[in-house]
Amino acid sequence: MVMRIFFTLSTIVMLFVTYGLLLGVQSPPQLPTSTRVSIQLPDGEGKEQVNALCTTCHDMERVVNQKKSLEAWQMTVADMLGRVSPDLEKETAIISDYLAAHYGVVTSDVLGRILSSLNQGDGAAAERLVRDNLEPLREELDQILEEMDRGFDELGRQKARYDVLQEKFTQFQTTWMSYEPAFRLYSSVTDHAGYMNHFQAKRLRVEGAGHTTRADHFWDLQDYDRALREYSEGTSKLRAAIPLAESAGNRKLVAACLTNIGYNEIYSGNSAAGLGVYTQALEIAEQRQDEIFQGMYLLNLGTFHLYTMQSEEALEYALRAEEMNARIGRRTWHANALLNVGASYLSLRQLEEADSYLQKALLKSEEAKDRRSHGRILYNLALVQSLLGRTAPAATLMEDALAWYEEYPIVYNEAERTMLQYQGALYLVGTYRKLNNPEKVQSYTDQASEVMSRDPQKLAAYLVDPHLNFLKWDDFKKEHGLD
Repeated sequence: MVMRIFFTLSTIVMLFVTYGLLLGVQSPPQLPTSTRVSIQLPDGEGKEQVNALCTTCHDMERVVNQKKSLEAWQMTVADMLGRVSPDLEKETAIISDYLAAHYGVVTSDVLGRILSSLNQGDGAAAERLVRDNLEPLREELDQILEEMDRGFDELGRQKARYDVLQEKFTQFQTTWMSYEPAFRLYSSVTDHAGYMNHFQAKRLRVEGAGHTTRADHFWDLQDYDRALREYSEGTSKLRAAIPLAESAGNRKLVAACLTNIGYNEIYSGNSAAGLGVYTQALEIAEQRQDEIFQGMYLLNLGTFHLYTMQSEEALEYALRAEEMNARIGRRTWHANALLNVGASYLSLRQLEEADSYLQKALLKSEEAKDRRSHGRILYNLALVQSLLGRTAPAATLMEDALAWYEEYPIVYNEAERTMLQYQGALYLVGTYRKLNNPEKVQSYTDQASEVMSRDPQKLAAYLVDPHLNFLKWDDFKKEHGLD
């Protein structure tokens, strides 16, 4: 039987490698309460909900020190509360409105008049306003550039259907792209091209990410040729952004573009190129002594090396990611790093080490309320227990994994859920045969047959999909004339 390891990717998608098998579920997390309120919030509708919910995971200073547009707050709050419960839509709206009202980005009267003059075709009036307000306008444009980064980071963390995510991309662009004429005029008046270059680099980064999102969507639809074109177009946009970001002195943005390029290359079957640019991004983060980005890039490099069957290198990066993310306190990333360490040890057949790290990962995923990594950890724990000869616990973990994926279908894409259901059921058929339990054997035989009968053609495609099994890339390239 083919066995498969599930692990993680922190930025957008998850990856698969061929080896082991699958795992389990727990009861849904309960809504937590907290008394950690360290500053006084302004009165208004939403204050009570912010005190009750936002401080369960953060000190209040971390919340209110951010300035975001309403759209950015909506994405942030939806992401945070979604980790607690899927049934907090009313609270999400109330909290978002409250935070935007008291901690939002407000366009100044001067910038509003500049944009209005430009929209009316009165360039002379707009230019006079710029010249009369150079310093406050510069500060406001700097703030907009920072808020674009925060908004894009929130967008990248969204776990939503393709149509919802595309709507959020549109909202993001509507919110921020309207400022482009002001950046162009300020750069022209001050002879400081860096501002316009900076803005254009961020715009190209967003457009590149949009192409990547569409590529992932079309790949899920098994429209592979269109997906590959979207990955290529996304890479072109991102490469165009890099010299603009360099000229603006934003090495952090350069590194971010490189990581997105690396993702596109790897998912297009060009793993060596993808790993190369990803390593460049890590080097920039190290030069900048940016521990947060180091933690993210190390995590993804561990993931990608597992994906490309380089287990020793994967373990090295995963261990470094675990140490870094523990230090900076990113609990979700820490859980995923522990998962990658366990998966790396599993791929190397160092089973006791794999079991130890996966148990730690399970606890950390519960602490972080990270449902996505939780299911994958259970899956890998089942594989480890099976290889250690602990057949009954392995079966229980696999059943938990199947239940977890059933409980949280929105967290996982269709390909992952389908493959887990199918291969998990087959695994349990074999396991319960060993345990001499014919009733369970029949039950999981029926489940595997049901998954297969649902859409045999789609399942057959998943079984040879190189995004799910890197070893299939050579055959895929030959079939699609990509050599």
